[in-house]
Amino acid sequence: MERPLLLYIFLFYWNFLNGKKLNTLFTVEAPRLLYTVEHGNNVTLECTFPVNGKLNLQDLSVTWEKKDELKKVVYVLLKGEEDFKSQHSDFKGRIKLLKENLSLGQSLLQITDVKLGDAGFYHCIIGYGGADYKTIHLKVKAPYRTITQRVVSTGPNEWKLTCQSKGYPGAEVIWQNRDCEDLTDKANTSSEIGRDQLYYVTSTLTIKSRIDEVFYCIFWNKELQENTSLILHIADSADGILQTENRRSVGATLIAAAFVGSVLLFMLCIRKAKANKENRTPVLSLSMAKFSKDKDTYDCRDASFEDRELKYLQIEKT
Repeated sequence: MERPLLLYIFLFYWNFLNGKKLNTLFTVEAPRLLYTVEHGNNVTLECTFPVNGKLNLQDLSVTWEKKDELKKVVYVLLKGEEDFKSQHSDFKGRIKLLKENLSLGQSLLQITDVKLGDAGFYHCIIGYGGADYKTIHLKVKAPYRTITQRVVSTGPNEWKLTCQSKGYPGAEVIWQNRDCEDLTDKANTSSEIGRDQLYYVTSTLTIKSRIDEVFYCIFWNKELQENTSLILHIADSADGILQTENRRSVGATLIAAAFVGSVLLFMLCIRKAKANKENRTPVLSLSMAKFSKDKDTYDCRDASFEDRELKYLQIEKT
């Protein structure tokens, strides 16, 4: 692995010119070499170094840099003074070093509002009577947390159902009815990459349906091995409201007994969708995620819904 030689040379001559002996046994450590954080959240990277008594900030140099095609300076502390002039524009206003922890031999770098572009390898470089560094890997994930919907009645007993969500990487959208019948080939799914590098996925299913029918809109993110789903229930009501349920967290007070059967079938259908995926032609024109061949293949009627979570929302038809 390439060492930041220029900084090491600088630290050597800086200590030499100040009459200090370079400690060749100086070692930087990292309690964790891998961090995983969700897009938009905060993360604190850490490396440690020996202080050996009371810390003298005038002798301390701390540099964090991100190793891309070209190295990006994330943070610099030199002789106790912060230097933001050399900081890369990608990190402006989002970086803080917790200086109160330096006396404990901890270099804690806080990154706020994490972007997908923040993912990569970071060098934590410390100079304090010696010089050393550690490499820390930051991964950024963006699950398809929220699915929004739009419903349009296009004729007698005919509906246009649209599901939209954003995340990373691209997800496949699977449509099914209450009998676990795969309707994906009847849907139109497209994807765009926004300025934030997230995938904006839209899927529309136009279908004839009787009253009191249930449909499942399932976003499958293979890399994260995660399903995020929406249950759509065409209810028998005078105002023609379409009820939708977004599977995320338990909302016990909102769970109606009338939907219990739909929930059970929904969980069973997810299993069947995974089992049947390898036999279906992908819908998306982009390189979307496919189910791996080693996914479970038992029939949807035999699957369990243990540890699944549901949150119920009600959205009016437009």
